[in-house]
Amino acid sequence: MTFLNLSAVNLSQGILIDSLKTVKKRIRDRFITRSTIHAYALTMIWSPMEIMVGIVVDATGVSYLSYLPWLLLVSFAVLIIDLYLEKHSFRSIPYKGQGMAHRHKVKKEIYLKMVKLLMVLGLFLVMVMITSHWFQLSFILAVTLVIFPFSFVWSLFMKKAFLFLRVGYKTWRQKTNHLQNFVVLFVSLSIFSNCLNQTEALTWIQYPFIIFQEYPVIILGLILFTYIGLGLFGVHPIATVGVLLEILRPFFEVFNPMGIGVMLIVGALATASSGPYGVVVTMTSINTRQNPYAITITNLPFTLIFGSIGIAAAYLLL
Repeated sequence: MTFLNLSAVNLSQGILIDSLKTVKKRIRDRFITRSTIHAYALTMIWSPMEIMVGIVVDATGVSYLSYLPWLLLVSFAVLIIDLYLEKHSFRSIPYKGQGMAHRHKVKKEIYLKMVKLLMVLGLFLVMVMITSHWFQLSFILAVTLVIFPFSFVWSLFMKKAFLFLRVGYKTWRQKTNHLQNFVVLFVSLSIFSNCLNQTEALTWIQYPFIIFQEYPVIILGLILFTYIGLGLFGVHPIATVGVLLEILRPFFEVFNPMGIGVMLIVGALATASSGPYGVVVTMTSINTRQNPYAITITNLPFTLIFGSIGIAAAYLLL
């Protein structure tokens, strides 16, 4: 489930590249860059499997279910705005499809599978919250512990348990031995964050936030532009949120932690659509043969709109 959305990005981009062969490359690349990356970012802000969501939920001590309605609200608000803007951006470009009969051939089957997937996802969330509550576990740990047994039971209902175990074991054996980059990232991030909290450097970094303590909108804006600025220099949002949590921890007693948490999540995933060194942008760069910074320029307006809606939602919660 961790890489399901990345797989969807890769699959959808491959389909679009194939079906838009007759469209000019510049227009095709712009359409693919916008549609697939925007969809990825809008989905991940409320996904319980997204590591940024888990980190913020645990750090702020606010329940995931409390965040969920607000994250969905931000996601759908940005989706509506984005659909409106993209419709006007591409409406003058002709496209010759494969015919209505082909497009509607399996519509009912697709809708049925989507309903089933939503039901299973809802059940998964319920199991995570029950496990977290009963055993007093952190949200990230509850998700980690529930994923395997839940997936195995699902495979039993699908009558594919043997295939699940065989493919799962093979994948686990291959992938586990290539996690050293994540180990280095999280260990170094933990050491850096804890050391930063014990030095005067934290006070210097906190200063811009402290002087605007009476203006929460500016603080929320600083969070967004910290993500964007550091992302342009290759700093991963996970590293950025580790620093921001140390900086903003004193503000949890002044403002509603949930408002700051919403902004931390939205800012991180909004930046994922335009950070030139992010995974999804790098994948898109490879698939469409574009410069990553060209993708950044294309998606930066979306990042700013996404972040602005996040600021508005977070301000209402403060």
